[in-house]
Amino acid sequence: MAESVLEQTSLNSPIEGSSTLNPKGQRFKKNLVQTVMLTSLVDAFSILVVYLLMSYSSSGEIMYISKDMVLPTAMEAETLNRQITIKYEDGSYFVEDIQVTKDELFPTLLKMKLDFKEKYPELDSENQIIIQADKGEKFIDLNWIIHASAQAGFEEIKFAVLTAG
Repeated sequence: MAESVLEQTSLNSPIEGSSTLNPKGQRFKKNLVQTVMLTSLVDAFSILVVYLLMSYSSSGEIMYISKDMVLPTAMEAETLNRQITIKYEDGSYFVEDIQVTKDELFPTLLKMKLDFKEKYPELDSENQIIIQADKGEKFIDLNWIIHASAQAGFEEIKFAVLTAG
């Protein structure tokens, strides 16, 4: 008796085709092995991708540096943590990418310090600040940042540098 078109084109599962109780043929045994291997490979690659993404993003904070800025080099440096960043570039001061004047520097830092405590309560770096400036800048321009930071209560003032070598 001829099978209907629907029965001929229906797909059987690989497990059903390899059943020992009611085998329907030998043609599905290869498919079962290929399906299991493909599933385990997808799992392995998923674990690998998640591991690489986590290890890439766990090594400090990414700092955006403009193409014209040349950071000073240092023999020893620490990995950056999330801290308030002040950038001095082309005669302008930027606190967390918000442009401020010399007179607005202290009140902005004071406000940022309070906001930072509320925004990141798990971090222990509310008394730290990072200064990012070109290595050719004059100290008198950076001195405004240092004095305003000290008056706002920042105890640790760090400079963004590149490691030599």
